[in-house]
Amino acid sequence: MDRLENANERFERAVKKLQSNLQYLADNDKVSDRFLSTQNQIIKALIDYQHEVNETISQMEWLNVEASLKGSQEYCDLLDIKEAFEALCIIHGIMDFRSWMIRGKGYLVTEAVAHYRQNQVQLPYKLMRMIWRMSEHDRSALWEIFRKYEPKDNEMKHHQMIKSNPVYAGA
Repeated sequence: MDRLENANERFERAVKKLQSNLQYLADNDKVSDRFLSTQNQIIKALIDYQHEVNETISQMEWLNVEASLKGSQEYCDLLDIKEAFEALCIIHGIMDFRSWMIRGKGYLVTEAVAHYRQNQVQLPYKLMRMIWRMSEHDRSALWEIFRKYEPKDNEMKHHQMIKSNPVYAGA
């Protein structure tokens, strides 16, 4: 796998160098706009190909792991845990859990730690959809109720978060 990572890094450096060289030629009027357009299409095709290859390799690795585990007790246990987790999400109104899971463990752990440290919670998407459908007056009243029961030391942070976060500001 290290070879693939090294090849990807070399590929990215080569594409950046190619783009840099093309930009130099363009800045010095050495090539036509049509030539630049063609070269940029080639670069885009190469980048798309690299992304597709990496995605295919990832899928194949996952299929390999899945195939090696399938039928084992460990696999069945993991599948049960996954299904229980999905059920728990649905019970709590978290209908967009798949979109969260795609972000990966590192992102989720970072988000969880940040929310914990700031004494915050992320409202479920389904609940936010209901709030977005409310009239502006009802939304304001709801946010006021939330702020009323929030610890006083977090009141200023919460108010700033609502104003700065487009998800909450739009709600």
